Amino acid sequence: MNNQQIELLAPAGDLNRGKIALDFGADAIYLGAKAYSLRARASNFDYEQVAEISEYAHHLNRKIYLVSNIVCHNHMLEGFTNFINNVMQYKIDGFLCTDPFIIKKIKTNYPNVDIHISTQQSVTNSKSALFFARNGAKRIVTAREVSFKELIPMIKNVQKKIEIEIFCHGAVCIAYSGRCMLSSNYCLRDANNGGCAQSCRWVSTLYDEHQKYSDTFSMSAKDMCLITRTKEIIDAGVSAIKIEGRMKSEHYIATVVNAYRKIIDKTYASDTSSNDEYYADVLNAANREISKGWFDGEPSTFEMLYHEVPKQVNQLFACVINKKLSDVTYEVVSRNYFTINNTFQAVGVKLKHIEEMKIVNIKDQFGNDLSVVNTPMSKLTITLDKNIDLSPKDILRIKVNTNRL
Repeated sequence: MNNQQIELLAPAGDLNRGKIALDFGADAIYLGAKAYSLRARASNFDYEQVAEISEYAHHLNRKIYLVSNIVCHNHMLEGFTNFINNVMQYKIDGFLCTDPFIIKKIKTNYPNVDIHISTQQSVTNSKSALFFARNGAKRIVTAREVSFKELIPMIKNVQKKIEIEIFCHGAVCIAYSGRCMLSSNYCLRDANNGGCAQSCRWVSTLYDEHQKYSDTFSMSAKDMCLITRTKEIIDAGVSAIKIEGRMKSEHYIATVVNAYRKIIDKTYASDTSSNDEYYADVLNAANREISKGWFDGEPSTFEMLYHEVPKQVNQLFACVINKKLSDVTYEVVSRNYFTINNTFQAVGVKLKHIEEMKIVNIKDQFGNDLSVVNTPMSKLTITLDKNIDLSPKDILRIKVNTNRL
């Protein structure tokens, strides 16, 4: 097994989701500022929020990486020096970069800061990785099109001169790790400058010159999920695994980060007990169909999203634990609709398993009994049917039966 523990890297679409990712076990988070980032539709961070999340992460002895991975046009060059000087005062641990101008500018002005080469550079071989090592990079994020069979010799050939990070979970672009012009051509939104409209996922009608084949055709691959391959990835010597999803929900981030955290920790502890509950948890959190991506080689027809698939019911998020009042009573903040008749599951970093329970009493802030909660962000008091010892920031969600396993 790899002696250096693998880093679990999670997305931070905004301040709250960044804190949730850290609370549920991410070793590091990656986030975009209001400029020079490829997720223009995410909330992203202003300078004050960068300062706050940096302090929060470093208090937990975790890291933050700033995503500056756009491909610069000329009009973007002039403001970058001022931008980088502003964000560096907040103790950024590293930058995710694509453009050579940005890479050189950061290394020239701040030679000790870590540079991670974004998946947008589509690094698929060890020679490319070593090129970036010679030019000051500490880590490369491989193209998502690199198979595990290709990854093994790549790690061996770089001889620890540069770290290797791979995506383990989330969306997979139709083009080489995001170098796509569909969005620009269809709706004038440049995917390589943060405006991707996910045009490859649109449902289209497919014709040839003679006939119509389908009214429900799309070009995208199914989302990647490598949680069942975590031990293989660790044993191969990968330095970091990354979860995609700066635009995903709080519940999604908490669930997916928690599941990977638990399995990573179990792997290093040589705990061979079943991981089925965490595999199932990740499946239930997904809002699209999943596959292994390119991990086992070129995806088959089954692993591409060639036809529209009905969206699975996945909005399970009920409330967040605010504080413990007694062994079975908690103050919570609601997030979505739930009733006293639901069965609930608790997810938390300190919990060894996903716990199941019923709520036997719900009171609003005035002490009135409720049977239905239908107002988000309400402060409530709930009483459980058993003592589970929940902690602040743990989440409760509605148990939904699924046949996706």
